[in-house]
Amino acid sequence: MTEDNVISRQAALAALKRFGITGEQVYLIDFIPLIEMLWADGQAQAGEVAVLDDYIDKHVSHVNKLAGCKVLETEKAKDFVNRFLTSRPSPEIMQTLRGFVKPVRLSAADERDNQKLRESLLHTCMDIASSAVTEYPYQLQERFNPAEKSCFFNILESLSEQEPQEPSVPL
Repeated sequence: MTEDNVISRQAALAALKRFGITGEQVYLIDFIPLIEMLWADGQAQAGEVAVLDDYIDKHVSHVNKLAGCKVLETEKAKDFVNRFLTSRPSPEIMQTLRGFVKPVRLSAADERDNQKLRESLLHTCMDIASSAVTEYPYQLQERFNPAEKSCFFNILESLSEQEPQEPSVPL
């Protein structure tokens, strides 16, 4: 893949601004793949939301600790997320927003920090998918339904260390 297909951090920040995501909110786009995973089976179930809430608390605390001051507030982070929980967001918008996570949040100079965040997001995606099923009883391979499995692999690919293609940005 050529560098022409890779979106820069500056281009991603400019695109996020068009979506109304600016300032400290850029630290909240980590939640996008988690929200996407939460909705993958078509339902935002209480167990999935509880996993996301726990991640929000830890994420806000971690960002503030790294910054050495209060950059994020838990309530504002939850408000950010709640706008995606009241009704299922467009999968296309979520995919577009997810495309900005890597250039904005996984492009730090310290690759070890990038890897920790990547792993944290992927682990939490699995926790969300496994926290609730839509039908009981379920078969051995049905804890994650096919839509969740597909969503997880799409998220995995977009957060991978290989460079994804530039996300499409609606005008």
